[in-house]
Amino acid sequence: MSPITVSRALRSPEKVKAETLERVRQAVERTGYKVNSIASSLRSGQSTFITVFVASLQNLHYAAAMQGLIDAFETSRFQLLFAQPGYDENIGAERLRAMLPFRPAALVFSGIVRNDGARSFLKTLDIPIMEMWGDTPQPIDMLVRTPGYEGGYLLGDHIGAQGYERIAYVGHAGTRASSRIAGVAAGLAKHGRKVSLQIPADGTTGMEEGITYFEQALNKLPGCDAILFGTDVMAAGAIVRASQMGVSIPGDVAIAGYGDLFFAAHTVPGLTSIHSDPYLIGRTSGELVRARLEGRRPPQPVVEMPLRLVVRPSTRRK
Repeated sequence: MSPITVSRALRSPEKVKAETLERVRQAVERTGYKVNSIASSLRSGQSTFITVFVASLQNLHYAAAMQGLIDAFETSRFQLLFAQPGYDENIGAERLRAMLPFRPAALVFSGIVRNDGARSFLKTLDIPIMEMWGDTPQPIDMLVRTPGYEGGYLLGDHIGAQGYERIAYVGHAGTRASSRIAGVAAGLAKHGRKVSLQIPADGTTGMEEGITYFEQALNKLPGCDAILFGTDVMAAGAIVRASQMGVSIPGDVAIAGYGDLFFAAHTVPGLTSIHSDPYLIGRTSGELVRARLEGRRPPQPVVEMPLRLVVRPSTRRK
């Protein structure tokens, strides 16, 4: 049996006679042979790998989005490879080249690529590129937009309407969060309020950090009566610490999160949050990329995901 016949049987079994396919299958089982997909991609120039750059899989928001992405490619011939560059959106072209040992079929970023050199390099690849979970007026190729300003505005407007005065914001302070913070400021300004203390929380933002930042906010801002957290996970940690300290929520201090993760409705008290559905963000991103790879042109390269404010007892005064 020729190598070409074996290769065809492994790559396109529907094009091979049944008896030939059975002989190849038996030989594969006998020898323990496994196809080297990466080598095949390099040889043929037709990769089936999609490289996904995700800031952190410890972040439940990103983890949910990645599950949506994975589900979008279920039953397809494509495989996802994950790289974790951290929260830095200013990844340069040289670093990207180093993280791409071979040409992928597509690239997905969990945020916006901000570096001009990197953006120029990515455009030369001539493959589907998805930016997600952010906002930019000029995406490299495709974008699943999450309008941070609008989400921040909804939260700021609510906190201002409830009459809170000494307000702290805890969350990412870099480019990725600037539009959300501006939205919070605008929503508060509508009621003559402002953020009195901003605590940057870059890197891992788990419950432990929420506990630490909750204590910092109370210590650094005397009379603090509301804390807005950039993630539900940190907000949940703050609720736990408040209970331990005997701090009443929202009587002494209101707590709000962002993302409306599965547990937000079940904390005590229930957590006010901005619902963004991270799973749907990932699923939608994956479906758009898959459509392109399968020769179907998506109806639009930019999709805006809906946001809504979910008010629960952790902030409700009125």
